[in-house]
Amino acid sequence: MLMASSQIAERGIEHVDILSARRPQWKSPFFLDLKSRISTAFDKNIGVDILSQIKEATATVTDTIATAHRGIMDLKVEIEVGFRKNPTRMDALLILLGYNKLPKKNTTQAGYVNMLQTLKSNLTPEVKTELVQAGANPTAIDTLLQQAVQLIEANDRQESLKVNRKTVNSVNVEELNDIYDEVISVCKLVSTYFADNKVLVDQFNFTNALKAQGYVPSVKKTNPTTPPTK
Repeated sequence: MLMASSQIAERGIEHVDILSARRPQWKSPFFLDLKSRISTAFDKNIGVDILSQIKEATATVTDTIATAHRGIMDLKVEIEVGFRKNPTRMDALLILLGYNKLPKKNTTQAGYVNMLQTLKSNLTPEVKTELVQAGANPTAIDTLLQQAVQLIEANDRQESLKVNRKTVNSVNVEELNDIYDEVISVCKLVSTYFADNKVLVDQFNFTNALKAQGYVPSVKKTNPTTPPTK
């Protein structure tokens, strides 16, 4: 929650001129103060060092997924083309390498991790030889395997850091809820004031901010209606 709130505050600092023109209360130092409150809450409840490590792990996950996606799609097409005359084997290989675990759209971080875990486990030297003989690029396969290892390790580190938090007492819960309420209020007002500016509204969407940190919100809710700290 705090990382998503921090992202919203940073967007507020970035767009303070247009935001404060519509709502004078948001003139500087409103978002600077909000960012400071969030940073202090991080220090109290998570720790500065852990925050930095979480951000680093999240960036590694995001970058690795972006890079690996192209290799995943390239190998899929190479299998489809190389085994087009043997559809039974083509389907078997796609399932063996985890492509059935990858949704056609809106793939989550967990989806990529599950798929690449399967690919890493099942892409044996024998399978690699079969793919190469069918026209796949052996160097690209090796690169994809390396990316699979990187993503799995980065994802494990990210999840480990998320649960490695200090105990939150009742005073801190109240403080966290106040920050959450402030940030959600900003998001709601921006979505109303600038309804015709989708690019800006999307930057102040709390669900988008959560997703950017690796969370997968419930599909039944657009934005949380109760603070996650309660």
